Amino acid sequence: SRGLGDVYKTQAANCSSKPFSFMSLMRNSLVASGAIFACRLTGMAREIVYTSLFGATGVLDAFYTAFRIPNLLRDLFAEGALSQSYTSVASKTREAEGDAAAWELTNKVATQLSTLMVAIVTLGILFAGPVMEALYSGDHSLTDQLFATDLSRIMWPFIGFASLSALVMGALNMVGIFGLPMLASAAFNVTSILFGLLIGYFIDPTFGPRALYGFACGVTIGGAAQIAVQLPKLRKTGFRWKPNFHWDDPRVRKIWGLMLPSVLASGVTQFTIFINTGFALDLQKGSVTALTTAFRLWQLPVGLFGVATGMVVLPAVSRMMVGDGRKEVAAHIAKGLRLVAFFAVPAFLILFILGTEFVSSVYQWGRFNQEAVRYTGEVLGAYSLGLLGYAGTKVVQPVFLALEKRWVPLIAAAVALAISIGLNYYFVYGLHKNAAWLALTTSVVTTFNFLFYFLYLRRQLGGVDGRTLFSGLGRILAAGVLLGAVCWAGKTWFLQGFLDWSFPARLLGISLVCGCAGIVYLAAAFLFKTPELDAVRAKFMKR
Repeated sequence: SRGLGDVYKTQAANCSSKPFSFMSLMRNSLVASGAIFACRLTGMAREIVYTSLFGATGVLDAFYTAFRIPNLLRDLFAEGALSQSYTSVASKTREAEGDAAAWELTNKVATQLSTLMVAIVTLGILFAGPVMEALYSGDHSLTDQLFATDLSRIMWPFIGFASLSALVMGALNMVGIFGLPMLASAAFNVTSILFGLLIGYFIDPTFGPRALYGFACGVTIGGAAQIAVQLPKLRKTGFRWKPNFHWDDPRVRKIWGLMLPSVLASGVTQFTIFINTGFALDLQKGSVTALTTAFRLWQLPVGLFGVATGMVVLPAVSRMMVGDGRKEVAAHIAKGLRLVAFFAVPAFLILFILGTEFVSSVYQWGRFNQEAVRYTGEVLGAYSLGLLGYAGTKVVQPVFLALEKRWVPLIAAAVALAISIGLNYYFVYGLHKNAAWLALTTSVVTTFNFLFYFLYLRRQLGGVDGRTLFSGLGRILAAGVLLGAVCWAGKTWFLQGFLDWSFPARLLGISLVCGCAGIVYLAAAFLFKTPELDAVRAKFMKR
């Protein structure tokens, strides 16, 4: 009998292929990026509420530690393995067999996923105690460990809601809807804040440690809201939920076959962050909080154009694989990488040079004092070194799913995780360094991951259209040097004593420096005739 790939190719021969222009990539990426920006901002607001109420303390470390495993699984599903694997196979099914076949496949996967999540959540609640005991191994407070265990049990159902939300997101991506699925996380953030404050106040009006039980409840309720906001739009696409237990389908097996190895592959950074948590618990109080809050700031630029462009690239490349557009894949990837570089280069320079100032402007409220700001700023500077690699990985890694090279990313992930564990152990127990060095490990791993994917992909495709990639990249880097010079000058001569300024003064100061740096960057990009700037201008002038 013919393989599934042969079926796709035969049926796709009768389908017309849509053109994949740079402007189409730009348009879809900007839509997704706008939604992700709202998501990241509301996520940052959630972190501000936590840190201002509880500070960089052991109890907030316990909350973040309790949420680490459910959040790890959310990151793998929502921005990783499940959504990417499903989108890859479902896009091919829709292209080759039509909407009905794609929705039937969606029902089968949804039924399997629901069953699996019930089992995972149950096991997570039952084994929360031993897991927290393992993370809190060593000389730690038993009170903090038991507190983290209770919080973890409350938040475990969140992963069930988040996983189903990821599947809905993939279904909407398949039909070309990118904005709303990314806004679903904003619904989670807003809901978790509101219900967390309400329930937390009911438990402890002074917002002492016990109020964190309310925020744990808010996390679970927010997970349900994440699904609810997407369902009306999904229904309009023609999807109808019908439990389907006929799982003996080669396409379903292909989704899980792609997903299982890519759980590690697409989640190297998330696994590294989880590993960092275990090591950070052996450092000073507040180290887990510093890592978490700095990572939130680091994720803002990455989420804007790394995740968004990667989501848009995957369905397009998947459709190219079943048509006659394979030769266009290399150019499509090059344009995607160039697009993320246009935004990631200035973001890296700003966060590296002005990291402490950004942390102060965002988090220096309430119980989050200047000492916590300096510590978190140091961590953010170390994280920023890996921003370019992480953003690039979000573009090239999903392509391996479309090419069905599922085990190659798994090998890279295994090596990367070994590097992470080895470096963390050496930095913490050998050199006795602080949490910033754990963040540096993350940057090393993400950079290695991108280089591995990029070089292997270039070999598989016979090149990645280097002329397209490097012609724009050189101009972007040149403009970035000028932006960095402005940021450094502003930090040295204008922002002295920044942490002692009032909030309005801090906000105005950082805005002026970044605004001037941004103007210089855009002017330089214009003079250097950077293609991405022309594309953005053309897009907005068209409107």
